[in-house]
Amino acid sequence: MNAEQAVRAYHELSKHRPDAYAPGPGQLDWATQPAPFRRYQGVRLIELWQRPQEESPAYDAVFAGPLPNPVALDRASLSQLLYDSLALSAWKEAGGNRWALRVNPSSGNLHPTEAYLLLPPSVLGEQALLAHYAPDQHALEVRAELPGVLGGDLATALPPGGFLLGLASIAWREAWKYGERAYRYCQHDLGHALACLSIAASIQGWQVRVLRSVAEPRLDGVLGLDREGFAEAEHADCLLWIGPPQSQAFTLPERLLTGLAAMDLAGLPNRLSRQQREWPELQRVQTLCRAPVLPEPTWSVTPGQTQNDNPGLPLRPILHRRRSAQAMDGRSGIQAELLYAWLHRLLPSNSPVPFAVTGEAAQVDLLLFVHRVQGLEPGLYWLARDDGLAQGGMRADFLWQRVHAELPLYRLLPGDARGVSAFLSCGQNIASDGCVAVAMLARFDAALARGAHHYPRLYWECGLIGQLLYLEAEAAGLSGTGIGCFFDDQVHELLELADSRWQSLYHFTLGRAVWDERLSTAPAYPDVRRPEERVDE
Repeated sequence: MNAEQAVRAYHELSKHRPDAYAPGPGQLDWATQPAPFRRYQGVRLIELWQRPQEESPAYDAVFAGPLPNPVALDRASLSQLLYDSLALSAWKEAGGNRWALRVNPSSGNLHPTEAYLLLPPSVLGEQALLAHYAPDQHALEVRAELPGVLGGDLATALPPGGFLLGLASIAWREAWKYGERAYRYCQHDLGHALACLSIAASIQGWQVRVLRSVAEPRLDGVLGLDREGFAEAEHADCLLWIGPPQSQAFTLPERLLTGLAAMDLAGLPNRLSRQQREWPELQRVQTLCRAPVLPEPTWSVTPGQTQNDNPGLPLRPILHRRRSAQAMDGRSGIQAELLYAWLHRLLPSNSPVPFAVTGEAAQVDLLLFVHRVQGLEPGLYWLARDDGLAQGGMRADFLWQRVHAELPLYRLLPGDARGVSAFLSCGQNIASDGCVAVAMLARFDAALARGAHHYPRLYWECGLIGQLLYLEAEAAGLSGTGIGCFFDDQVHELLELADSRWQSLYHFTLGRAVWDERLSTAPAYPDVRRPEERVDE
């Protein structure tokens, strides 16, 4: 079995069906629930700062317009980037239990994604650093101070004013609840994080790009994740350049990569669970899907029409108040113009931030279940995000009627789609009680034909889309939520797909949330640590 066949086998194994869910734990073992935060014992901690959320650019400005002039890379700007992307957003409490929410969304609020920074000299002190971001403290844990030659190599390799950030996944965090399907959730959570970082970086005038010149299997060594002491495996998914926009790609020299992998590291990673269950296919697909060195992308985003639907609305408060709805009211509706504005934002040409971050062309289209949209007939619709309509191989009775002059939005079938949307989302009423529900369908065969490493990238794109839907809903005073539980093949049967050219990878719903008033909310951090109020160490 080659890599493509093995990935296909994993995808089939991890599908939910009405009569058999994907292999999972069956019931939750609360005694082995993973700790929510990765921490390193015995390391130096660098406290970060944040400014009040009200000190914010306009919401619409960051997506389609040119980036502002880049700010200097220092402790203040680095702190703000992490605060606006990967930090805690609040604490919740009910019945004596307390848990954290974060700016970046996550399946089941389990947060498999971890961040590691490679900072050149003179950003946080004289020496270059390898550090882990600890969101519970909004602080950096220093794993290594790079020796002089190695720090010099890093400074020489990077364009001025930027740094490297690696994202990694702890699959056990998701597997504890979701079993073999956890790899899917880790990867669209990574897409959420990519979107959060891209949006937060744009506030600083910085670009975020996946660095394609380092093979992913090497990243574990570069970030120190292959060393002894990890009770739960943690694997790097990507390495990002964050800094002033670059017109040309750059590569990291072999001496730097080798030196980073050989460094002595400080700190012992904490144990997240007293024991864990192995999921062999989850581990297998993770190994198969790691990307080799990739050529630079031939695809780029050319900004389209700038959208300004939210004049005067600040961005940062929306980033920090984003929540995943647990229920919708089943009554509220929206105007069609609002839905069109949301869909406009999801076209890559209209939103270089965040869709240019991966360097990949769009591979995901949207199947919409329109429930309560005034001015648009209820029913099934299709948004062709890459401007290419691929209707072959689907139901013969689909209408394919274009319903908007500017959007590639097509009516497939009119009628009440609430029942079918709830059924397809594992019987969850939240998919029918919102204004609109979405199934994200990827060009599966075309992606895998280019290599197994494109499989996780399909989920990354779904996560990018999901994060924009979260923010668009919040900007409109509504809410959204991602739905990872759905009946894969029943979605395909609805479309009468005879093959695997399209696969449904992620569902989403938007509407007016019903919040549980038994929950109390506390600030993410006890106070706002402003740069101008700092005390030098």
